[in-house]
Amino acid sequence: MGKIIASVSCTLDGIYTGPQGDENNMVSWAMPGIIDSTADNLIMFQEANAILMGRVNYEGLASYWPFEEGEFADAMNKTPKYVATRNREATEVQWGDYGDTISLLAGDLRERVTELKNNIEGTIIVPGSASLVQSLLNAGCVDEINMIVHPVVLGNGKRYLDNISARNDLKLIATKRYETSGSMRLRYEVMK
Repeated sequence: MGKIIASVSCTLDGIYTGPQGDENNMVSWAMPGIIDSTADNLIMFQEANAILMGRVNYEGLASYWPFEEGEFADAMNKTPKYVATRNREATEVQWGDYGDTISLLAGDLRERVTELKNNIEGTIIVPGSASLVQSLLNAGCVDEINMIVHPVVLGNGKRYLDNISARNDLKLIATKRYETSGSMRLRYEVMK
């Protein structure tokens, strides 16, 4: 059975975007930690058996990765990808010349993700996609949270774990400190 790993970079106060009014700009606070953690993130994506993302994240990633080259691009482009969306009008997804690696998950999220987990051995990475992760946590489908916490407090912006409907107990399974940026990777198992 597959294991869903939610993966994100966020500030100490849980914000995963740029500040209000500049939500798409994480460069000012996240880039030092992203650079520090690139090797570990590459390994995580190379070892992934699938990538699951929400529609908004899909649109951003699909406009970039299919046109890049290198190890990280190979991991993103060649790994099977699934897009979960609430948009009933969405009927297809594309990933450049790698169209055979991407599928749309339509219908009941819990049902479709349970099917996905039953059909995939290994890890299913959910990069970013906060709304999707919130829905997956509420549905009891997340097995691990892999979070890089950056040493900054923004005070405003979108919080990664908003809209959680019930308590989720976590067990710390690993930590790693990134010396240059001072960022910290925290890995938690979601207790079931």
